[in-house]
Amino acid sequence: MIKAKKSLGQNFLIDQNIIDKIIDIVEIKDKSVLEIGPGTGNLTKNILKKKPKRLLVVEKDNDLVKFLYKNFDNQIKIINDDILKIDENNLDTNILTVFGNLQYNI
Repeated sequence: MIKAKKSLGQNFLIDQNIIDKIIDIVEIKDKSVLEIGPGTGNLTKNILKKKPKRLLVVEKDNDLVKFLYKNFDNQIKIINDDILKIDENNLDTNILTVFGNLQYNI
């Protein structure tokens, strides 16, 4: 079982009503999407249902990265890094639509 790590400020998104509100903000179909801090993939799963062209996720936690590979395999591109240290211009050549359930410490 995956537990939130207090040291990383993790808080996993599980409320489907909130997930629906987040993904309904903007059209996702056929767009390149970046999700920051996918955690256990609850938002990720729902983004995929909207048929993005490409879904990139940036996750800092090594344990969660393993979990994401196990559950999403080739459906998403997983980047195991700290979003605050990444040059977003190097992530994709397309304009990215950004989603995330950001931690308070960011």
